[in-house]
Amino acid sequence: MYCEKINGLLDFQLQHIAFKHFDHLSSYPNVTSPFSRMYLITKGAGKLTTGSGKVCMEENHIYLLPSFTPCTYVFQPGLSHIYINFKVSMKNGLNFFSLFSTNQKEKSSPFISCLFQRLLEINPGLELPHDDPKVYQNKPWINKTATFDSLKHHLETTSMIGQLLSNFINPEPPLPPTKIMRYNLQPILNFIQANLHAEITVDDLATMACFSKDHFTRIFKSILGIPPHEYLIRKRIEKAQALLVTSDLSQAQIMEETGIRNVSYFSRMFKKHTYKTPAEFRKQSWAME
Repeated sequence: MYCEKINGLLDFQLQHIAFKHFDHLSSYPNVTSPFSRMYLITKGAGKLTTGSGKVCMEENHIYLLPSFTPCTYVFQPGLSHIYINFKVSMKNGLNFFSLFSTNQKEKSSPFISCLFQRLLEINPGLELPHDDPKVYQNKPWINKTATFDSLKHHLETTSMIGQLLSNFINPEPPLPPTKIMRYNLQPILNFIQANLHAEITVDDLATMACFSKDHFTRIFKSILGIPPHEYLIRKRIEKAQALLVTSDLSQAQIMEETGIRNVSYFSRMFKKHTYKTPAEFRKQSWAME
């Protein structure tokens, strides 16, 4: 079945996990993280604001924030939570959160709480290095991942992350996988992801798919919701976001890596998709993380 193929492509990496209690009101505005986050609120209340609106953080609820989701946290005095920072990737290079629709908030259960507690128990010492985001200017920990002392440890950790993530996944994906397979778009999407540094034209993609340019554009848009040239731009900007946050590459080097050679066009497209210039995005992310 297609779901089995998808599962075989998934890869989870644990970055950080810890229990945190807040004695005082704590506010963290405009946070943009390169990894995804899950929270279990064990006590107290807070607020989470994203582009989708404000969400109340309540006791015995779990929360999910996909990577690069701009958000603002407000933690009320007395709030306690377990946070998990992780990466989920697909071996074909596609973005998991673009392919599948997820909810932001779900009710917890004794079993879910046990999963959070067990993950914390078997992965000690992975807390963020400091409470104040301004301390993290150089982010030496940004790419740190959990190390495992046995296959058992690895399997238990990654399977629990997947099990927790499954609570947020909607039954029906936003993209129809059967159509992607029927029109053989998977190799096209893989090619795009692997060659974002290079010049890619819609004509090239249509030739690969053995369609005319117009027919390919219509099929692509009907399945993914946007035309291929817009999809290309989005993927280039996603890669630029990741490089700005997780590397020290210059803007010129990032442009080279993302296949956008014109400075003004790069800045214009980046701001269109993120509402910030590349410099603003990097400065904010480095300061807030």
